[in-house]
Amino acid sequence: MRKILAVLTAIILVSAIPAMSAERFVSFPTLGVCTGSSVRYRGEPNTRGEIWGRLELDEKVIVEGRKVVNGEVWYEISPKDAQDSAYVFGKYLVPYFDEDTQSSPAGKMIIDVLKTYCPYRDHDYWGEYDGEYDYPEVRRKFDSQGWLVRVEAWNPSKDFGFGDIHIGDSEEKLTEILGDPDEDTGPERIYMAGSSASLTFRVEDGKITRMIYEE
Repeated sequence: MRKILAVLTAIILVSAIPAMSAERFVSFPTLGVCTGSSVRYRGEPNTRGEIWGRLELDEKVIVEGRKVVNGEVWYEISPKDAQDSAYVFGKYLVPYFDEDTQSSPAGKMIIDVLKTYCPYRDHDYWGEYDGEYDYPEVRRKFDSQGWLVRVEAWNPSKDFGFGDIHIGDSEEKLTEILGDPDEDTGPERIYMAGSSASLTFRVEDGKITRMIYEE
């Protein structure tokens, strides 16, 4: 009997591992990283769905949600070269942020920044992507794979901002939305999200005059 119980326990533990792994994404949308090479993403969450493109190892994507189809986990993503969301088999994506950062105000704001300013989201608004494209008083920078690594805004129109924060908003509003900064370097309030992503807000006379996202 003890041997039978031990075997059953082992089976339960092993079968639980994929489910536990899938739950590492605790908040959507969030940032994910591909763990394989030439991983196909499809128009539908199944292996018969049309192939729209491929992700490379360590490539980052915005993960919009999670679907379980016939017991298998698929993640809905926003790939940079597709107009609509697509699907990747669950085992090929892991979170870029830890669990706390995924659901934190700073983590959510960074996702909003990426969805607003990434080149695959706004060709019509910004013009064709040519490595680096400047909109008046909003500057963006991309890495060699076309991923957004920096946004600097210092007097955007009312339609542009970082989440609900805009140039001219008060420092009190910033603190109300994001809490106390991780660093306070005189005029700048710095919020960290994970080990390498940050939001920086320059404050002068109690008002936000410049904001920077950087990875």
